[in-house]
Amino acid sequence: MRHTKRAARFILALRSEMSIKATARFTAMHWGTVKNIEKAWLEKKYKKIRLGEVEYLGIDEVYMGKVMGYITVVRDMDSGAVLFIGQGKGGDALKKFRKRLKRRAKQIKAVAIDMANSYSAWVKEVLPDADIVYDHFHVIKLMNERMNNLRKSTMNKLEDEQKKELKGKRFLLLRNEESLSTKAADDLKRLRFKFKDLGTASMMKEYLRNIYKLADSYELARTAFLLWAEKAEASGIHCLKQMAKTIRRRLDGLLAYRKHVKLTSASQEGFNNMVGSE
Repeated sequence: MRHTKRAARFILALRSEMSIKATARFTAMHWGTVKNIEKAWLEKKYKKIRLGEVEYLGIDEVYMGKVMGYITVVRDMDSGAVLFIGQGKGGDALKKFRKRLKRRAKQIKAVAIDMANSYSAWVKEVLPDADIVYDHFHVIKLMNERMNNLRKSTMNKLEDEQKKELKGKRFLLLRNEESLSTKAADDLKRLRFKFKDLGTASMMKEYLRNIYKLADSYELARTAFLLWAEKAEASGIHCLKQMAKTIRRRLDGLLAYRKHVKLTSASQEGFNNMVGSE
């Protein structure tokens, strides 16, 4: 859909106060058009931004819907500035950014990425001297995804009447304990008691979160992660064994978070959610 510059400015002004879906509804435009306007603005705004003294990068993907697919966002983790936006995901989406990095590669100390393989190979090839960092946000996000798969598989094995007890309980299981109301905390205790594997996985997730709170040194964090992996493997629960395998394989990146303690991609994820929300 074609639109005027004035219409685009109006859309961008509304987006500072509304979601994409609400903006589309208010202007009677298709939500894909609203997303295209915002994407074009972001690309123009950050096309020529200088790398300057950037030392810490955050790389993540944002899903923009069925029509547009994925974009890859690179940010300066110190200032929060967007350095690059590429179409698609993985290393192919970063080809143009690679050219800009050539002379600056040595100054990059660390790169925060998620725990998939989408960007790790690219970072190792293009920025061999930089540390890969898997921060707590992405670790817990992956743990939650695997625990939710356990919830679904548990539901599939239950009779219809029993399924009702787990249906709609996704956020109860995935939310942080301290964020639960008294009633929700009591409900979680009952679920943990009744569904043993889910209960174990839920408590192990909290144990994993506490490593970041309590392990205040590199060596202590290393010991805590390896102990967590041992307990997860001993549980015999598939999703925990998967997570233990991931932790052992990604241990250097997990511990790099302590080395670069100020580096976190949680702000990156927040930005991505804002851009990708409908």
